[in-house]
Amino acid sequence: MESGTFRLLSLDALVRMKLTSFRDKDRVHLRDLIDVGLIDETWLERVPVTLKTRLRELLDSPEG
Repeated sequence: MESGTFRLLSLDALVRMKLTSFRDKDRVHLRDLIDVGLIDETWLERVPVTLKTRLRELLDSPEG
């Protein structure tokens, strides 16, 4: 999606991208999203099956 001179990424796309890469910094960003309540248990049904294990891991141990 474009908005003026910059592009916007949906939260769904961002979460999928971060779960796919799953580097240290991606896990930190995902934990931040969990901490502020933007990602919760309901997301387990929103992500592809191949990424559910990674998200479950973060939800189960948000402190890292």
